[in-house]
Amino acid sequence: MIKVDTSSFVPIYEQIKKEFKKEIFRGDLKPKDPLPSIRDLATELLINPNTVARAYRELEMEGFIYTRKGKGCYVADDSTQLMTEERNSILIQSFDEVIEEAKKYGLDREEIKKLFEERLNIPQKVMKKGEYNG
Repeated sequence: MIKVDTSSFVPIYEQIKKEFKKEIFRGDLKPKDPLPSIRDLATELLINPNTVARAYRELEMEGFIYTRKGKGCYVADDSTQLMTEERNSILIQSFDEVIEEAKKYGLDREEIKKLFEERLNIPQKVMKKGEYNG
């Protein structure tokens, strides 16, 4: 189920793309699965069909979906691999930013590794975002 927040600063077509990518990555949408028609999704989300068309067009350009003329849009065969690559790229960028920030605070490689290891070993429900048990 695709959801969008019309009050968000993130463009609606970007939200639609992100939602479909999440569904593909989680396995809710598998290769060759059909996507809702542009008209049906626009009606369901109460948005302009051109917005859905733009999201689909960009997903197709990125290789996540393909279109069969007169039949609709479908999840591409290699979409799961693309999601893994995209996820890794986003995480690497985040790690790089955190490493740069840590260096600004004067932490060396070993201190950064130690903090990261500590965070990895903390159960998710116990530790809140940004909380430090040092």
